[in-house]
Amino acid sequence: MKKSLIFIAAVLACAMSVAQTSGLHIPSEKPIRPKDLPKAWTNPEVFCLQLFFDEGDSAYREADLDLLDSAYMTAFDRESPRLYTMSIEAYGDAHNYELMRARVESVYRYFTMRGHEVMPVRYAFNPIHCSCHGDTVELVRFEVPTDKQIYDCAELPDSRKILPPGIRLENSVLVTFRDNPIECLGGNSGCFLPAQDSNIRAYYTQVILKKGSIYSVRNTKDECPPPVELSIEEHLDYQQMVDRYFLVPHRRQIILPVGYIVLHSSFNRQPDECQFLSDSIFVRFPVTEEQVESGLRVFGKKYSAKGPEYKSLPTKKIKGGPVLMIQGAINPTMFDTIFLAKRIKEDEISKYLYTADSPTEQGAVTIFVKGEERYYKPFRINNKGEYDFKKPFRAMLRIVEAEEEELNEGGINSFQNDGDEELE
Repeated sequence: MKKSLIFIAAVLACAMSVAQTSGLHIPSEKPIRPKDLPKAWTNPEVFCLQLFFDEGDSAYREADLDLLDSAYMTAFDRESPRLYTMSIEAYGDAHNYELMRARVESVYRYFTMRGHEVMPVRYAFNPIHCSCHGDTVELVRFEVPTDKQIYDCAELPDSRKILPPGIRLENSVLVTFRDNPIECLGGNSGCFLPAQDSNIRAYYTQVILKKGSIYSVRNTKDECPPPVELSIEEHLDYQQMVDRYFLVPHRRQIILPVGYIVLHSSFNRQPDECQFLSDSIFVRFPVTEEQVESGLRVFGKKYSAKGPEYKSLPTKKIKGGPVLMIQGAINPTMFDTIFLAKRIKEDEISKYLYTADSPTEQGAVTIFVKGEERYYKPFRINNKGEYDFKKPFRAMLRIVEAEEEELNEGGINSFQNDGDEELE
């Protein structure tokens, strides 16, 4: 009988020893087979560190430093794709509340001291998508979200006293690491210019910008650039335009403008600065049906190895609003002059323009025809002192009576309608 009691005591002592052993665990309803452990510990979604303390002591055991170090290296590894939050929970007797609180703070201080900070701080290589550089990686720094709790085991159901591998939690501190990128980086992680869908208006012109169409970085917590200031300078009055007429700058082509705007922005992209930029900013102009039929297009400055050059942008006829409009798509490298214009051939010049006697005449432009310098102008003054235009050129001008003006009040959501027509 005595031997049996000694044997039972030995078994209980062994069980107590096992129960008081600190360790690293992966919560699992089913036991993890030994051969599956290496895979389970490769960037686990959730893992736990359980620490026991000597009776009445709030300092973690020296023997547990290797476990603390392993937990830190797993949770704070820069190369890990996981972004962990931490919860530090003490389980014990409510009469020892202050002792449990001190144990929680002791573990918390370990993780702060490892990072030489006043709170646990993580540096991580974070994959991001940038509108300028595409898919890339950045190094982010964030304060690890940490929750501290103390539990009186007498008030917990049995299911809350055991970690799913079957390990009792009483008289221990449990540190749980959970992958939670949203909490670590923020629910709206990223930088977006503009920060929301925007519609910038001048008297005639609208510039429609969707959220992030100027610049965007997704999945980042880095500081964002300041808000963008964008304004529109309009030159769409045909009288002022033809009085001081000029051609759209181009090395080889003849492009006749009938109006232009200048976009002024506090945030500009250089042509060679970005690998990926989409033409997702929309510039709208009110037009007449006659202008559309005349073949008027939107021209913007494009960049190539040969340098900047004005080119016709894909131009869309917008239907459904109170005023007929055409729309061109640009990107942030094109915050400059945007023209309403038409490209013509050499043998079409006299169809649109009058011959001028000299380059000093009002509105006169110089055009090289077959290598020879010639002078043209967009209008003549008739006997009544009024402008006379050749019919094809007049069709390009937006000449409407003031009382007929009713500018489009469409908002950001109206820039693409089912019936919009791509102009050839």
